[in-house]
Amino acid sequence: MSTEQLEKRLRRRSIHRSRSTALAITLIIVVVVAAWIGTEAVLQAIGQRPLLADPQTVADTALQPDAAFTTIAEIIAVVLVILGIILIVLAVKPGRQPRSGIDRDRGAVVIDTRILASTAANAAALAAGVPESNTSASARGHHTEVHVVPLSGIPVDRTRVEQAVQDRLGRLGGKHGRSVKVTVEQKGTLA
Repeated sequence: MSTEQLEKRLRRRSIHRSRSTALAITLIIVVVVAAWIGTEAVLQAIGQRPLLADPQTVADTALQPDAAFTTIAEIIAVVLVILGIILIVLAVKPGRQPRSGIDRDRGAVVIDTRILASTAANAAALAAGVPESNTSASARGHHTEVHVVPLSGIPVDRTRVEQAVQDRLGRLGGKHGRSVKVTVEQKGTLA
């Protein structure tokens, strides 16, 4: 495996959340149920008493259920449905951490998106000529949103702020700073 492929793999593993815990829990449940069914079948085949329930008795009871069995079956069905919904959500939900990869020649670099947002807010404050407490930013993927509250009586050039944020984030890597949205409040604050 080349160094470039290794760096790409490391960057991806650092940015995306692992789903191995859900998979391990599901596999353990499946193995335990399969082991129980296998054990009960072997015990029945050699003429021993079952550990929990005889598979044939369970099958017969399921085919001719009484009120108690129906209640137990409904509870088990609800638990399985909830477990299935949780597993589907885990499979479909994006497993992205709040991190972003930065292209560098010397290795794989991963940075927290809060740092990107802080960098954008700092650049916006400098370009707008306002204190940094009057700016806020959020970064997600390639998109960065900046919110500026101007000082009363001092106009803020939105395009200048947007360009400053794009330039600052562009220095971090090729994909950062491409999609920047700057919002300037109509009402300012006192200095």
